[in-house]
Amino acid sequence: MNELRYQNHLSLESFNQETQERIAQSTITIFGIGGLGSVCSLYLTNAGAGKMNLVDYDTVDETNLPRQVIYKPNQVGMNKALAAKATLAEFNPEVNITAYDERMMGDTLQNIINESDLIIDATDNLSSRLQINEASRKANAIHIVGTAIRFEGQVMAFNHQSMNPCLSCIYSLFDESLEDCNGAGVLSTVAGTIGILMANAALKAIIGDDVFNQMLALDLKNNSIHRISIKKSDNCDICI
Repeated sequence: MNELRYQNHLSLESFNQETQERIAQSTITIFGIGGLGSVCSLYLTNAGAGKMNLVDYDTVDETNLPRQVIYKPNQVGMNKALAAKATLAEFNPEVNITAYDERMMGDTLQNIINESDLIIDATDNLSSRLQINEASRKANAIHIVGTAIRFEGQVMAFNHQSMNPCLSCIYSLFDESLEDCNGAGVLSTVAGTIGILMANAALKAIIGDDVFNQMLALDLKNNSIHRISIKKSDNCDICI
């Protein structure tokens, strides 16, 4: 371990070499390397995550560049997972990064989640989020979800290792109130803020210092932050 690189981590109270080693030994899978996932993956790479799986079948578009900060203009048209791997490897070559340029479903999705210590859902559609949630539940995984739209964002952390609530306790495919940032827009700094908070939640979960089953809801236009407890729903089929 490069102690000089992580000097500020090691200077924290209750943080030592063993704590940093837990980060270095972790396997993190990030679904969606867009506005949230690009920022989240950058901070986790620089923090010394041991192995990262980057999953995204989309390609870099010029409209992505203001908020998807790990991509460069000369990467427009490239697959996001492959482009992200190339960029992140320059920031910290000690991190083992694998890129998956495919849409994962079924057994393929379940297998990669089973092999991960922590799942980060930075996708931008509810159908994908619910599939990742169900697979994370089956794997008893720690699972972090982020959303961002307009000036607002949410960060949720679930611990599926016990009979706790899950994402399906809040949302279902029949929820018609959800939009995506492609239609409604999102301020680039809002996506960046949520991405950093997701990385922060991931690091706290790895070192054993996170609070689960809560939603952090931010309105960055009015500078308001609310913490909301997530309760288990009696109507949730996943939590049975």
